[in-house]
Amino acid sequence: MTKRFEGVYNSTVFEKDEHKKSKQYKGLSPKMRNAVDEIFKTMDSKPSDFLNTFEKTIKKVSKKFKVTEKQLMNYFEKEMLSI
Repeated sequence: MTKRFEGVYNSTVFEKDEHKKSKQYKGLSPKMRNAVDEIFKTMDSKPSDFLNTFEKTIKKVSKKFKVTEKQLMNYFEKEMLSI
């Protein structure tokens, strides 16, 4: 039985939408979930440049989804503390 490389890679190396399994994420409002998903989508599309533009991305997403920057930063701080 042979497995395709893509199947092995996706199941072992990188799990997409892993952030959606966390307790902090599940406690968010739908608007905040959409904002967090957008941030992770941006991070996945430009991983090498993401750290340099994190604050800019937070500002952009907060305006788009009408959530405060502080709420988004609080989410990421709580997420980092729970690891």
